[in-house]
Amino acid sequence: MTSHFLIFARRVSHMLSGATLALALGLTPALSLDSGWAETEGGRMRLVVDPAPRADGTITGVLEIDLDPGWKTYWRDPGGAGIPPMLDVSQSKGISLEKMQYPPPVRIDDGYAIWAGYTASVKFPLTFERTAAGSASIHALVFVGICEKICVPFQAEFEIDLPEGTGTDDAARASIREAFDRLPEPAGADFNVEQAALAADGGQLEISARLPQFRPSGVTPDVFVAGPTGFAFAQPKLVAEVGGSIRWSVDIASVPATAAPEQSETLDIVVTLGQRAISQSVPVKGFSRE
Repeated sequence: MTSHFLIFARRVSHMLSGATLALALGLTPALSLDSGWAETEGGRMRLVVDPAPRADGTITGVLEIDLDPGWKTYWRDPGGAGIPPMLDVSQSKGISLEKMQYPPPVRIDDGYAIWAGYTASVKFPLTFERTAAGSASIHALVFVGICEKICVPFQAEFEIDLPEGTGTDDAARASIREAFDRLPEPAGADFNVEQAALAADGGQLEISARLPQFRPSGVTPDVFVAGPTGFAFAQPKLVAEVGGSIRWSVDIASVPATAAPEQSETLDIVVTLGQRAISQSVPVKGFSRE
């Protein structure tokens, strides 16, 4: 499955560098605050935007993937199999994408590989920044993978016109608020990543986390790691759990050529514990391809 998706990833990367991307299944872009659904076997997806600026001037939206029962899709770093969602808005006018965020994933064993993703419909929160006064338009090129027994590449093109001013769309705002509410909570005194550092041989990442005193019965903590472009991390291995702390070892699957031992790389680490999850950005030194 990995090689299958690498081939599609290369094809899509080539298409995204060009002027256009073929519409998914003949979808005609909708010029509204809701792009309308693009559909394929196993699911559908759309882009929704609330044009009303927040206090900091940014605009929010969601990339929504609606999955049929039994279908799955990928987190930002699936691990050794699959590819993350790809979103390109470089052809937009008067607006740019500041960041795309991800709700807590789960560990999925599909019989071929173990990877990080979602087993139910999911919304990825988006934050945009206007780059010019007046009206703007979002032109989004999207590529994701969705899987049942096999994985299906799913690509689409969406367009949304944003009006000038501060008008809002109540339905869009409600959908977007729900997506942001499902993001991992910030780290706190009782639930946080205590340390993340390379092992002595440089081949593993060692992570320790403080867990809250109250833990649901039968729930096993898990950790997910994502780094800058070019990094990839394997499935974590539980090393020890003592008192309120837990420690994992994570094999490093890929390091970009730009990594240097003397520089810090910021890793985004998500720790899940039943219905709770935290996300914490941690600088780590020592990465090298050698």
